[in-house]
Amino acid sequence: MFKNKSINQITKITVVFTAIVTLFITFLLFLNTYNEHQTELKKIEDNYLKSQKEHIKIETQRALRYIAYKQRTSKKNITELQADIVDTIENMRDIRNGSGYIFIYTFDGINIADPILTKNAGKNLLKFKDPNGKLVIKELIDVSKNENGGFINYVWNKPTTNKLTNKISYAISFKPWRWMIGTGVYLDDIENVLLQKKQEYRDKILIYILQISLFTLILFVSSIVVSRYFTVLITKDINEIKDILKNVSDSYKIIDIKKLHFKEFKHISKNINLMIEELKELNLNLEQKVNIRTVELKQSEQFALKLVEDQDKFIKNAIHEINTPLSIIITNIDLFKMKFSENKYLSKIEAGSKIIHNIYNDLGYLIKKDRIKYEQEKINFSKYLYTRIDFFNEVALGNLLKLEYNIEEDVFINFNETQLQRICDNSLSNAIKYSYENSDIMITLVKNVDTVILNIQNHGDTIENSNKLFERFYRENSARGGFGIGLNIVEDICTNNNVDIQVTSINNVTNFIYTFTVEKI
Repeated sequence: MFKNKSINQITKITVVFTAIVTLFITFLLFLNTYNEHQTELKKIEDNYLKSQKEHIKIETQRALRYIAYKQRTSKKNITELQADIVDTIENMRDIRNGSGYIFIYTFDGINIADPILTKNAGKNLLKFKDPNGKLVIKELIDVSKNENGGFINYVWNKPTTNKLTNKISYAISFKPWRWMIGTGVYLDDIENVLLQKKQEYRDKILIYILQISLFTLILFVSSIVVSRYFTVLITKDINEIKDILKNVSDSYKIIDIKKLHFKEFKHISKNINLMIEELKELNLNLEQKVNIRTVELKQSEQFALKLVEDQDKFIKNAIHEINTPLSIIITNIDLFKMKFSENKYLSKIEAGSKIIHNIYNDLGYLIKKDRIKYEQEKINFSKYLYTRIDFFNEVALGNLLKLEYNIEEDVFINFNETQLQRICDNSLSNAIKYSYENSDIMITLVKNVDTVILNIQNHGDTIENSNKLFERFYRENSARGGFGIGLNIVEDICTNNNVDIQVTSINNVTNFIYTFTVEKI
């Protein structure tokens, strides 16, 4: 990630990374605060609801105790006593807020006491339903019959606002008179409390955001300032070292360590100064050593040139000396065969002579190839290939081999005859050298639309390193002799004449395939 980055770029990346981390942490703080606030609001709501339920339960049970007390102690008849109790209950509460009053219904659903909705007095409201379809009075009566009473949530019209509002009521029964006594509270009060808490939370969050934003800004600016300060110091140290190293070969000036700010750079500079001192000392003697070495190299170069010249002269003389007796041998062999016919011993001498003749031609070509321009001419490849097969036929017979061929007639190519001979002779010689005894060597020449293909196939050991065959001095089997230069010459000629070479060697069958282009013929 930081490869090929400058210090300034790394500093910018660090600042951006710091800003991202800061924003992420700030987001987490906001999220945590929001979750805490939601938990707090839920807790306030639950506590408020719990306290209100406890309050209405206490008030209802107080009214129940009053009724029970009056029922036990009063001497009045039941009708008068009930009327006095209802009158007392309806007037003992402050009903201006429309909440907290005691209501009484019989188990049959008849309204006995309701200080708010006095018009309902004496009515049977057992089948009354709130907007959600709940049978409010019936459910209150049913729950009141429990041992400790119970709570019911429903929707009721709030007198002070004349709006339908969620309400919770507690009811308990006075079974001697078959009464349901209850009271309730409207739940919009809790909504007002929650709204107030939400406003407090918003105010708190606003202050918190301002504080965090200010802190983030200060942290961000501080990180930029600090990073910039250290970047300037680092850059200054690096430039000091760079300037010294830039001119070290001219002045050998050392780095002033006192000007550097960082311990690491001082340590590096100390080692650089030691290197400069050593370089200075080394260079003082280097020129003298270079002059001495230059003289030695010139002497070595002159010696090498003389050695090459002598070697070249020796090879030329050796080739010349070989050519004369070799020509005499081959000529006399031909004369002997004409006079006395074939002789197996003489045939072996002839085969050996031709092999030497092929090596002689390779050496001659190597010496001349960089000094002579080999001009191309139109050659009847078919006829020429017959002559080379005829030349190597005795060599093949001497090695207990037979040359077979399938040559398409009158195949012409543009090529240099000397170079074509080197391709044919080295390929045939190589096939003879590496073939099994009593096997055939097949020579095929065919012409296609724009190519001529020469294929020389022999049966012998599978070639293990066909990619190395054309390297100079490489021999697949050193026991077979040779200098290892023939195929290298072939590759050089083919490369310079746009001839494609393919070598395949599978299951003891090897093919050398040469593809000549004939576009210009």
